Amino acid sequence: MNSAHRLSFGRLHPKPPQLLFMCLTIALLTGCAAFKQPSEQEKQTVHELTSNMRTWALGRGLIDLPASWTGGGDVKLYYGLGADHASVEVRVLGEGVSQQRFSAALQERASRIAAVKNYEMDDVSMLVSAKAQTPQSVMLQYYRRPTPRQTFVHELHLLVDDVYVMLRADSFKGNTAPVEDRLLKLSKEILKVTPETAGAGFALGPVVIRSHHDHEIASFYFHPPASDVSLSVYYNALSPDDGERLHVRTQKDGKIFLAGDYEQLRMGQITLAGMQAEESLIGFSDDTHRQILFVSENYRDNPSLARPGMSIRLSAGGMKGEPVDPDEPEDLVRWTLPQFANKGYELPLWQQPASPEPVNPSLTDYEAMAVWDAILKSVRIRYNAVVPRPDPEANSRGPSVKEAVESKRILHEFIASVENASHAPGRGSAGAKGMRSPCVSNEL
Repeated sequence: MNSAHRLSFGRLHPKPPQLLFMCLTIALLTGCAAFKQPSEQEKQTVHELTSNMRTWALGRGLIDLPASWTGGGDVKLYYGLGADHASVEVRVLGEGVSQQRFSAALQERASRIAAVKNYEMDDVSMLVSAKAQTPQSVMLQYYRRPTPRQTFVHELHLLVDDVYVMLRADSFKGNTAPVEDRLLKLSKEILKVTPETAGAGFALGPVVIRSHHDHEIASFYFHPPASDVSLSVYYNALSPDDGERLHVRTQKDGKIFLAGDYEQLRMGQITLAGMQAEESLIGFSDDTHRQILFVSENYRDNPSLARPGMSIRLSAGGMKGEPVDPDEPEDLVRWTLPQFANKGYELPLWQQPASPEPVNPSLTDYEAMAVWDAILKSVRIRYNAVVPRPDPEANSRGPSVKEAVESKRILHEFIASVENASHAPGRGSAGAKGMRSPCVSNEL
């Protein structure tokens, strides 16, 4: 090789110090391109969203969300874990509800159900009964669907302070009494609380359920007003973790539903509610708009009420929520009516307005990830949220003072009768001593 070739080779292959400098420069430039510095506007948006967070009670835990967000949820409680288990659904329908609004909502609900006829049962009303336990507690019973079978839905509507709570359960083959008894018992175990004072039990927003049940599965949802952003939480106490981890399913689902055309913004292991977890943050687009989807799941080897499984999803982009009229009260009936009684709410297809155009995310990737991080770090299990179930076989209650005094009196009378018998004719002092039991003491 001549000198010209050697010089050319030297230029193409720099010495080790030069090579290191070039690699660091390339890495720095690449990092700046992938992780660009947030703008001042983005920093301000994140500050506004995360500096004033509101704490929500979430099952056996707590979560902090931006103060302007609203939400709700429902839970299904399971009694027994076998095939013959019973279940009760609990849902909060509204807060700040007056007695007048509660009664009016119940009247509308009962009227809509009663107006439908069970054409399989000689056109009897679908509403079987409506019984008021108190003005704040009303039980409805109606056919589950038009059928001759004795299959009913039981709803117990409660006004707990100013929180409207609905309990719902099914009965089969006309066996209604145990179901109604369970609802009535459960109604006495629901209390209004603040997140900081929720204490033991399953918390559903403004109420806590202090029931000794065996399993609980819940769904929660939160969103800013009139926004494309939404957060949902799927909560499962005892079911085992998914066999495939989140990062594996992300790749599979991305290939199936997005044909692999998505951006992996972030993926890795994190901690959620003090348990091992994973997160997957992606962005994807079509011809009209972009969306982002952030998902996190926790994992636990020993599921329990105190170690629930959680799947949290934050989405942005796509459909945008309608603005809420502050002068229009929240509908307490429409969204939970049985399907057969929901007629009149939905307009015919030809009268429905056109669907709104999908929108791009109102949060930038940086803003969404900063809010996501703040929310996930806030999720924690409440101290003493689960208390041991009382043992029905145990009877640790000792005798009352009155019972103890009576027992002592009876014992003294017995001892006195034995001593008197020892002085009966034909018995000497030795005989009396022989009758005295060494286990009996006058000190009792």
